[in-house]
Amino acid sequence: MDIYAAIDIRGGKCVNLVQGDFARETMFYEDPREAARFFLDCGTDWLHIVDLDAARSAARVHHTLVAEIIDLAGSVPVQVGGGIRTLQAVREVLDAGAARAVIGTAAVRDPNLVHAAAAAHPGQVAVGVDARNGRVAIEAWVEDSSVMATDLTAMATDAGAAAVVYTDVNRDGMLGQPNFEATAELVQRHGNRVDVIASGGVHSLDDVSRLANLGAAGVIIGRALYTGAVTLADARRAARG
Repeated sequence: MDIYAAIDIRGGKCVNLVQGDFARETMFYEDPREAARFFLDCGTDWLHIVDLDAARSAARVHHTLVAEIIDLAGSVPVQVGGGIRTLQAVREVLDAGAARAVIGTAAVRDPNLVHAAAAAHPGQVAVGVDARNGRVAIEAWVEDSSVMATDLTAMATDAGAAAVVYTDVNRDGMLGQPNFEATAELVQRHGNRVDVIASGGVHSLDDVSRLANLGAAGVIIGRALYTGAVTLADARRAARG
């Protein structure tokens, strides 16, 4: 299982939100590039960047900054999400050097986009399955759709997405526990056809080990890395048993 170090960008800074709430924000780095350098020095498998401003506005607010972080990452793959709602936006992210673009809200609003993007960029498109009480949250998590997380995962799998990023919104940034049950269900149903990447709530090495044992292909860790509750070196060891 791969470890994805999370870098969430808002207002040009590296921040972390609690349950996606913009009013409950902690700033960890003035310059997100410094966060990237730290994680790269610590040996992360991937960087996972989310442009939070773009997620709210659908405009590529920090495209240049994201491109600079991708350049810093060198051979370390980078996954980018936030406001990617058109095929052109997917192309821009991948042209900047990202290994994978994550489609969130648009996967619910326009499922054909996932089909088109996955066909045009095989292996480089993921779908963000951000769930609140089983239903997919959209528009930077401020709106609940009628789509169930399991149904969106099935659609993404059938559309040819390389991965789904499953986040339990209620647990994100809480340093509680990931939603092991929901993650296990997605892995059991779809893990043979798509990589299931778990996100939200990781707070200990036991969480990492349990997700690895469930068959998750990756885990995104944010606040626990920033607070020191988990180190990248220990997380990588736990992920590999």
